[in-house]
Amino acid sequence: MNFSNVKFDIVIQAGQSNSEGCGLGPVTKELIPSPNAFYLYAEKTVTVVDDNLIIDFHDKPFVIEQAKERGEGDNKLGDFSLTFAEEYEKAGLLASDRKLLIIRAGVGGAGFQKKHWGLQDCLYLKLLELINYALSLNKENRVVAFLWHQGEHDAFEKNTPENYKKQLSALLNGVRACVGEKIPFIAGEFVNDWKSKNIDICAPILQVIREVTAENGNGGFVETGDLLSNDQKHGNGDDIHFCRESLHILGRRYFAEYKRIIGN
Repeated sequence: MNFSNVKFDIVIQAGQSNSEGCGLGPVTKELIPSPNAFYLYAEKTVTVVDDNLIIDFHDKPFVIEQAKERGEGDNKLGDFSLTFAEEYEKAGLLASDRKLLIIRAGVGGAGFQKKHWGLQDCLYLKLLELINYALSLNKENRVVAFLWHQGEHDAFEKNTPENYKKQLSALLNGVRACVGEKIPFIAGEFVNDWKSKNIDICAPILQVIREVTAENGNGGFVETGDLLSNDQKHGNGDDIHFCRESLHILGRRYFAEYKRIIGN
């Protein structure tokens, strides 16, 4: 497909592992990939060296492909941007002559404290490249939403709330400077299973995320207290990631916040 002939509504999805999607297991209703929804991402290699996350982006063109869950059968991994996209299309927000492009920029284990998402760091700079590339494909392309799920890294690494607020606000302002000051920004709560066991480090970071979504206009915060982790669903010891079913629900909640914002 010649994507220069396609007009895209663009959704940015960024953050760390729950944004990347690590949810396992069956779902109440299988997702049927939409022919109108596509992913855009940069291929990369991620390694851990001396407890540091090293992200090396491949020197090749960005990838555009149909948006769908990774894996096959029982090994499919959920992605909340897919149910967000499904709701966006069902609500009639995608014009008949347009398609949806999801910028996939989440990387598991990434944050501000170890220099992944700061304004001079690799993930933020690569996100700007992806945004600019998406917008350059067609002059009628437009960014419609910025979906963020991150903070577990900075809670665990004991980033201070004051510092985290400056960093997250700077990231939001930098992206909006590129795509428009009124672009809705939506963030979500951590998995309750992990949060409740680490409440002392999680509560201050979550409070900052709430404040950033509330204080910068056109923001929304998604509650997740009832959503299950992989461990709660499957008993596999993974208490920090939403299970696949929860990620499907999470995407619908992100869209509900989006609809509230654009309704205002």
